Amino acid sequence: MTYFQILSCNGNLGNCCNDSSMVLILGIFSRFMNILQIIVPILLIISASIEFFKLTMNPEKKGGVSRIKNMFVAAVIVFFIPLFVDVILGMVPQSFSVSACYNRAKSTVESSRTFNFNYMVIDTDKKSTSFMPEAGEYEKGKAKEKGSGSGGNNGNIAPGSAQGILEGAEKVHTMYEQNGWAYYTDLNQLRWGDINYSTNNPSKMTCCATFVGSAFFIGGVFTESEINKFNYNSQYGISDLCQAHGWTKITSYSQLAAGDIVIMSGPNGGTAPGHVQIYAGNGTWYNAGSTQAIQRENPYTSDASARFLYAWRKP
Repeated sequence: MTYFQILSCNGNLGNCCNDSSMVLILGIFSRFMNILQIIVPILLIISASIEFFKLTMNPEKKGGVSRIKNMFVAAVIVFFIPLFVDVILGMVPQSFSVSACYNRAKSTVESSRTFNFNYMVIDTDKKSTSFMPEAGEYEKGKAKEKGSGSGGNNGNIAPGSAQGILEGAEKVHTMYEQNGWAYYTDLNQLRWGDINYSTNNPSKMTCCATFVGSAFFIGGVFTESEINKFNYNSQYGISDLCQAHGWTKITSYSQLAAGDIVIMSGPNGGTAPGHVQIYAGNGTWYNAGSTQAIQRENPYTSDASARFLYAWRKP
């Protein structure tokens, strides 16, 4: 993705921050602003103090008072510049990529400095975690039967090792449910570019796309580095991840199979992607679209045909 493409998200946060270079640059800029906010005012105050001392030694010196005044004014202005930047970018709609990326990069820098925690250890051979709950019982070639509903290709598991997707979704959701996770209320509660962190987020916050990304990670569907190249906090990023790895695009709701990653419109409908969830077969879904959805027993039964846009299936 070029920098010119990053400047706009076409009305959605989705494709924002998919470029790690932009996040890195904005993260460095954020740190620079924080340093500037502290060091420059201190230097100006020291200079003003020296100028004041000189003025007391030589009261007749011309321009001394004016220089001292200018230094203090400059110190105040420099101190508040980062605050002005945060306020201005905070007022810009998140659809403007630089604003969204700046906020994401800023939170990434702050969280990496603030949090100290142990990552979840992934057993790459068994494709499971060392301490997360066991996956639900699945029979080979058949999704876990739980509830019934309309839509989809009944309980048939999509070809291409979709079992890992379902097992990952079961494990991650169970962890959410048992440990009191909630749906995020602020973009800064999520973190881009570190799926290991997001799967173990100390704030216990997630969103629909982060849930799917964690399911991929825990289910051994994608490696950590593969997922981190995409914005797994957005339905667009999840879609880009699947497409980049050659997944099959499913355009018919009636053809859904367990393990499909389903892209849906927002609550108000329309043609723009606004949500992503995992089809579990038999009209059931794994979904993290709200705090209630995160904390309820899963998979849940629903007819999602009204908001269906397309789905991705692992080849």
